[in-house]
Amino acid sequence: MATRQPQDYDDYAAEPRSIDLREYWLIIRRRWLLVLTLTVLGAVLGAGYAVSAGPVYSATSQVVVTGVTQGPLNTSTQVNLQVNMSTEQAVAQSPPVIQHAARLLGVPAATLQAAASKRLAVSVPATSVTTSNVLQITWQAASPKAAQAGADAFALAYLAYRHGELAGQVASLRSVLTGEVASLQKQIDHLTLELSQASGAHQSLEIRLNELTGQASTASGQLTSLNTYNVTGGSVIGAARPSSPSGIGRSVILVIGALLGLLIGLVLAFVRDAFDDRVQDATQLERNLGAPTLAVLPPAESGQDASDDGRDDAQRRAPAIATAARPDSRAAEAVRGLRATLVAVAARRNLRTILVVGVDTSVSSGRIAAELGVALAESGRRVLLVAADMRGSSLPQIFDLPNNTGLSDLLVGGGDPEVLTRQPKQAAGAILPGPISKRLAVLPSGPQMAHALSILDSSAMLSLLQSQREAYEFVVLDSPPATVAADVYALASHVDGVIVLAREARSRGRTIADLRRRLDQVGAVPIGGVFISKGRSGRHRHRSSAPQPTASLSVATAERPAAAPQPVRRPAPPATRPMPAVPGEQAPRATGNLAKRQL
Repeated sequence: MATRQPQDYDDYAAEPRSIDLREYWLIIRRRWLLVLTLTVLGAVLGAGYAVSAGPVYSATSQVVVTGVTQGPLNTSTQVNLQVNMSTEQAVAQSPPVIQHAARLLGVPAATLQAAASKRLAVSVPATSVTTSNVLQITWQAASPKAAQAGADAFALAYLAYRHGELAGQVASLRSVLTGEVASLQKQIDHLTLELSQASGAHQSLEIRLNELTGQASTASGQLTSLNTYNVTGGSVIGAARPSSPSGIGRSVILVIGALLGLLIGLVLAFVRDAFDDRVQDATQLERNLGAPTLAVLPPAESGQDASDDGRDDAQRRAPAIATAARPDSRAAEAVRGLRATLVAVAARRNLRTILVVGVDTSVSSGRIAAELGVALAESGRRVLLVAADMRGSSLPQIFDLPNNTGLSDLLVGGGDPEVLTRQPKQAAGAILPGPISKRLAVLPSGPQMAHALSILDSSAMLSLLQSQREAYEFVVLDSPPATVAADVYALASHVDGVIVLAREARSRGRTIADLRRRLDQVGAVPIGGVFISKGRSGRHRHRSSAPQPTASLSVATAERPAAAPQPVRRPAPPATRPMPAVPGEQAPRATGNLAKRQL
């Protein structure tokens, strides 16, 4: 096993969580259907409410409230008859007023009582209810005529009630004054009788008689003046018939319903995303893996991107290799971006042997390893692809190679790897150009073994990787999904670095974090992650100065039988093998102080 050096300055450190509006936008994009559905539902409910409720018209009557101010009332009586508008505001909505209004409108009192809580409004249009003498009585109805009639009926009912109250007060006062006048008159008659029967002068009786006579005269005057009192309670200014509906219009209700639906949709989207552990973007992959995302790749063209779909190798269709089938496509450019990043990191860290592992069965490590191998060979580098998935690697199928002998034979029986290593002529049906085929080698997995973990976690595997590391510039291994077998960790302990694959909306953050924890336990170095998105790459072709094969040539070569795979004849590795420069990529810098990996 290689002695690992401390990670250098380009090591990745996960940034602390911070508020990023782009994350919120990505959540909305992922849950757009939920948000749109609830927005439309809110708009529909708002429109339905507006239609069912119908138009609402409001009419307002005004009552100018007056107290009993005419007549020779004394100060105490005047105070008792003053108007408290806060009290009158409550009186205008009291059951007696509603019952009288029901009689004026000709409707049952119980029906009007139930409607009054929603349709009746009484207000005092002043900053202080103690200084205003105007009541505004508003009634809402489905028609202008009904609104006007309702407002006037309540105004008249209130005024009638107030008139009855004031008339009762005057009647009570009349009764008091009448009794007082009768009592005084009785006393006057009694004193008059005494004076008539008494002999001599009785000055005290005369003074008392004069007092009683004055009081009786005053009370009689007050009693007579009661007829001049104004007990109407005020006057009514009738309501005008409304010409247009009041309140919120139908369009506004529709907009409010849509906004409420949008708000509920956004809340549910964020809540659902918070409880969803599936990885939805490259940022989540970085956060759970604790390593940078090397590239974002589209799924396989054939749609078979899972490493285990329930079928055997003979039935499973090989996924298309974009770098071979469509080298000028966006998918191929994405793979080249992965290659450029990997080459730069490998030059700094002296990485040669690389393990490609899928987080779960939704990702095919064989396809990504094949894409990366073709891309590295395309850039002039000699690459060995090792089908290390002893439970059914897809590399032999992708490159149309026999799998009767391979890695399992080397690990169990020993032998020369050069004899079993093959140079592929095609990748998933697409013919590989000659230069790429010469620089690309594939070591099939060979017959399946009952105890794959024991042979992978052995000194034979370590020796094999040591020898191939010196013979090739890159040795790329595929592996079974991390959730399927423990082979991943045995292989990871033998290689220089690990690339982790995750698929959008399929892989889970908890699984990625558990994989990273297990890799740390075996001392493996995660280079970074590759995020497989759900969307397919676009079909727009990029302009390229390199000549592309014509359609007729592609068809002809596709139909031509593939040549039998030949064993790879490798020259002895040079003492120093500089990596050739690639157009569009920065050549790795020579680092004299970079220590060699110890195996």
